[in-house]
Amino acid sequence: MAADKEERAPSTGSPRRSAETEDRKVAAERASRATSNGGSGTGQATRRQPYLIALRQPNPLFAAAAPQSIEAIVDYLGRQEDVEIVARQKPAESQPFAPDGAFAQEIVVARIAEGKAETLLAASQPYIVVERDAPLRPAAGLPLPMHAAAASAVLPLSPVVGELALRIVGDRDQPLAKAAIVVFGAGFPIQAITDDSGMARIALFGGDKESVRAIYVRPRANHWERLVSGPELSESSPTTIRLRPLAEAAGTSSGEQRMPSWNQRLMFMERPANLTGDGIRVGLIDSGCDNGHPALRQVTRGRDLTGQRSANGWTDDALGYGTHAAGLLAATAPDAELHAFKVCPGGRLSDLLAALDECIARELDLVCLSVACEEPSELLDQKLRAARHKGIACIAAATPAGVSPPFPAALPSVLAVGAVGKLGEFPADTCHAQAVMPGLIGGDGVFAAAFTGAGPHLALSAPGVAVVSTVPGGHAALDGTGIAAAEITSLAALVLSHHPLFQGPLRSRTEQRVGALFGLLQAAAVPHFADPLRGGAGVPELRRVPGLFGATDPRGQMPMMGTEPFALAHGGLFAPTPLSPGWQALAQMRAAGMI
Repeated sequence: MAADKEERAPSTGSPRRSAETEDRKVAAERASRATSNGGSGTGQATRRQPYLIALRQPNPLFAAAAPQSIEAIVDYLGRQEDVEIVARQKPAESQPFAPDGAFAQEIVVARIAEGKAETLLAASQPYIVVERDAPLRPAAGLPLPMHAAAASAVLPLSPVVGELALRIVGDRDQPLAKAAIVVFGAGFPIQAITDDSGMARIALFGGDKESVRAIYVRPRANHWERLVSGPELSESSPTTIRLRPLAEAAGTSSGEQRMPSWNQRLMFMERPANLTGDGIRVGLIDSGCDNGHPALRQVTRGRDLTGQRSANGWTDDALGYGTHAAGLLAATAPDAELHAFKVCPGGRLSDLLAALDECIARELDLVCLSVACEEPSELLDQKLRAARHKGIACIAAATPAGVSPPFPAALPSVLAVGAVGKLGEFPADTCHAQAVMPGLIGGDGVFAAAFTGAGPHLALSAPGVAVVSTVPGGHAALDGTGIAAAEITSLAALVLSHHPLFQGPLRSRTEQRVGALFGLLQAAAVPHFADPLRGGAGVPELRRVPGLFGATDPRGQMPMMGTEPFALAHGGLFAPTPLSPGWQALAQMRAAGMI
């Protein structure tokens, strides 16, 4: 009997309950895995997304309902399920309220279930801002050959049926390592990177070599990219693709010194010896800056604001766009103090807000915003207004075509810049040629870039197609509205450093100073094609900035602008001439309605 009891015990005692508990635990784990893999069910509501929570700028109508501090919100969130507080970003200013009522708020970064975030937003109106911590993207040009991508049919994956061997070489058959390759054919576009010998072996899915429609090659540096349509591929040996040296047609030397290229000529910024960016602090919010480049060793200030946030992470520029923009600034406005803030790749809106806080804390004069945000943001609007109130002029890259809404370029506190190109400044077999808009080409060959987007918010345009500048490993010709924004920032640095208006009446950083600077830049613009929605007021020219160059009017009015033959005499851009007193220039600008 005892034996029978011992045998029956497992079916009636605590071991059964333990087994049932274990079964429920396993079932819960399976449900959790199913939910994380896109499964359906109530578990889907527990998926967490990053959000930003902050107090809205106080409104007298709702003063009684507003919480006394952010601590009440943090305490509430901490007691909720499916909420994880990731960080709390403190404002850069010591005082929360500015004299004009501007509000500097702390921002809470949290991961919240989507449904709970919507509930929180609905219940917290009108005194709390709840926004998704949206991803950022660089303000680049066309990322891939668009017509080649369109020609690639999307087919189901199939076993490997072929292999393509490519050899990428440059001048004198020099193998080019780390060149990016995209092959378009019967399947998905396939990507590869060349090894130290310039070789890449690419497995072809869903087709053989005859199915290859196009090959796009982007070198690491010092050579033009190339798009080969309908390539002739070797059957028995690697196919060699030769790239042109960048110095061959870009007006650059093989060394580190760059000759003035088309972008500088278009804006008349072939720098005279007496113009520098001395005394001006410039922030560059982009993908970092490789200060190991010989032309950028003077850049020693920066910060990595991406998820890594390492001490020297800002010097690692995987995309190259930040280093490219830094080279433009250093070449045009030498002696300007550059601060590089890395927010790409992998950055989010919270990283951009943190970068702007750094710019405010460091009391910068100019900020070049070379990133785009996927969603509108009230918090970003507030932060940019606070920066402008502090006298920081923010120059933003226009959102590339296809990205909507156009933030931060569409916000009223920034100067939005679009991109233009020029015919004859790049080889025809490059992706730069795809940026040409046939219906918007001026008589001088300047055209609106196809990727620049359009809208009434666009204030100016600048070179942004096949612009040569520094990148990790040398120089490269890149496209993008971020490049155009860097060109305008360079011009703005020269104006702030040398214009009499900013040496006298508007020397201090104020909102009026920002308005006057933007007015001068727009007054110096020249339209090259008939579409202000894509070109704004046009491309500004250094020689046309009111009050910066030319002989002084005997009546003591605004300096008269010199004629073009005078400006280009003797191979120089401008001759140094007397400047009118700053207060006289200010009076004239006010009379003209510029400030």
